[in-house]
Amino acid sequence: MVRLSPALIVVFLIASVLIYLFGDSGVLAFNDLEGYRQRLAANVESLRARNMNLTTELSDLKGNAELNTVLARRLGLYRPGDQVVRVQGLSGHVERYVVGDLLKLKKSGDGRSAAVKTAALSLSALLTVYVFFSSRTSRRKARGRQGD
Repeated sequence: MVRLSPALIVVFLIASVLIYLFGDSGVLAFNDLEGYRQRLAANVESLRARNMNLTTELSDLKGNAELNTVLARRLGLYRPGDQVVRVQGLSGHVERYVVGDLLKLKKSGDGRSAAVKTAALSLSALLTVYVFFSSRTSRRKARGRQGD
């Protein structure tokens, strides 16, 4: 039993390190979350810049009737009585607004975590059984030598 305790501690430490590194709350999962946080922060900054541009454009549209007319003509809207000249081969450019990116957290290793935990715990169980039986055989050999 004296030999069994250090071996169990070593097995426990190995299993703990494996789970710490590769488990669902381990270092790799933390790095995935940190990357996701950085993408979200960049997306928020992009949306803020887009919001500022749209706010400026809205204030321009509210105060400038000529700009409204030009933008309406770009969209293909004309006043009654306007003369429209279409040039062949010239494509009409329509501006489209981009709202922003929808970012979802992609969990890369739901199965990985279960597999790593199972492997780590199985390894620790196998090593425990091995140490237990090897200590029993060494005790039997020691008893056999004492009986001689």
